[in-house]
This record gives sequence, structure tokens and C-alpha cells, in this order.
Amino acid sequence: MDRKTLYGVVCASICPMNEDGSVDYASVRTLTRHLVDHGIHCLYPNGTNGESLSLTEDERRQIARIIAEENAEKAVLYIQCGAATVEESYRHVRFSREIGADGAGLMTPVFFAMDDSAMLKYYEDILGEVTDLPIYAYNIPTRSGNDLKPAVLGTLMRKYENMIGVKYSFPDVTRLQQYITCCPGRHASVLVGSDAIATGCFVSGGDGWVSGPSAVWPERHAALYDTLKAGEMEKAREIQYSIIDTARRMSDIPEIPAIKYMLKKMGVIQCDVCRMPLRPLTETEKARLDELIG
Repeated sequence: MDRKTLYGVVCASICPMNEDGSVDYASVRTLTRHLVDHGIHCLYPNGTNGESLSLTEDERRQIARIIAEENAEKAVLYIQCGAATVEESYRHVRFSREIGADGAGLMTPVFFAMDDSAMLKYYEDILGEVTDLPIYAYNIPTRSGNDLKPAVLGTLMRKYENMIGVKYSFPDVTRLQQYITCCPGRHASVLVGSDAIATGCFVSGGDGWVSGPSAVWPERHAALYDTLKAGEMEKAREIQYSIIDTARRMSDIPEIPAIKYMLKKMGVIQCDVCRMPLRPLTETEKARLDELIG
């Protein structure tokens, strides 16, 4: 299978909205251009930062289609397809293939507790039906309530060529090696979902990291990956410390509203509205973010 995998800086795109809470599709276009033109390596819409579980199926499809059109194969594009039901997840995977995405992310099921056998069957049901599209598992146990263990990923990779790795959104570098080595004879592509451990992921053998704030600071994040690839560790350390400092200063501010607010201030999107249950920022929080973006 000829495939493109996720690597480097993978932007977890937000979903721009209008004042009335409807999706601002025009800003979806301008945001995509902003990301591609400023060095983002890969796009990953309709995930947590994209408020996917607050969107309708049609809204998610429209967003995916617009991003695919605007991207025009410049950056690697994987659509996050996990949804509340297996059937909807499967439809999103098929649609991602139809619009020419390079692959799909597939979040673990949410809310209902699953053991390893149930987790295995969930992924098998979809992987067995869409064998020609590369798929990453999306494991975010603190939000979903379910954990895709390295042994389960290994089993899936042995059975399905199109299961190629995992996006692991938990700041535990110690598990990276278990994922990377879960399928002897195949490289498991592993990405972390935390800016703070981007360098740790890279030096441990991971392929990159998925980042929401990279939408605001795309050049800085891309520079970290470029310096790591070039072996310029002193420069990489300096950039990583800068990214960690930003993360620390934002740590008690809701991330998705914060990213939207900063992108609006930068003129990239028109509005910073989020759908409930996400709350608006306070004026104090906005003032702190203003300091970050100058």
C-alpha cells in the first residue's frame, strides 16, 4: 500500500464558528491556508480540538471536504473519524477515503467501559471493511475512559496492513517504547498529544506530535522538528523550553477557547465562539493570552 504517514508537527485543527454557533466554513478555509503556508507538516481535523463530538455528521463531512480542497495535498491530511457509534465512525472513514485524505484517525469508543477483547473487535470491524486507507488509533484515555494497550495495537498491526500506529494523548513517555515495539517486523508510527514531550517522543523513536497550539505558533513548532531532524540539540532544547513555557502559562486556561481567541486576534478566523459545554474566556484570561501573542 502506497501511504503517507503522520510526522513532525501535526496540527489538531480547531473548528471555527460564527457568533450563532454555526460552523464558519469560510474561516475553515482561511485557517487551513494559514497552517499550510506557515510550515505545518500534517493536518488532523475533527478531533478533540475540533469539537467533533459537538458537531453533526454533516458538519464534520463538510469540514473534512473543505480542508481537503484547500490543502490540495500540500500537507499530509488525516481525518479523525471516531464518533459516538461504530456506524458513524465507519461512515467517516469511508468519506475520508472518498475525498482523498491520506488516512484516518480512529478514536477509541467513549463512555462505555471496554476490555481488550471489545476494543479489538471495535477496530477490527472497521479495519476489515476499509483495507485501503491507512489508520491510526487515537488513544486519549483521560477523556474517553478507555485505553488502547500496546498489546492490542500489536495484534491489530499484525492482522491489518492499514493499521499503522497510534496517536497517544497522555504525557507518559515510558509507554512510547511499548507502542513502537508492539509489532516485531513492522514500524509502529507513534505520535504524542503533548507539546511538552515533543522532544522526548522524537528521541524515543516517535514520529512527531499532535498539537493544538501549533496553529498559533506554526513556525516555532516546525522549527523544533527541523532542528531535531538535523541533530541540532542545543537549538532544539531552546525551542522546546520556549514551547514548555508557553504551555505552562496557558495551563489553567481552557485550551480550545484560548486557541480560537488567539487566532481571532491574529486575523486568521472571524470569531472565537465555542459550542457548549465549553465556556467563554474571562477578560483576565484574554489579557494573559494577549501577552503571549504580543
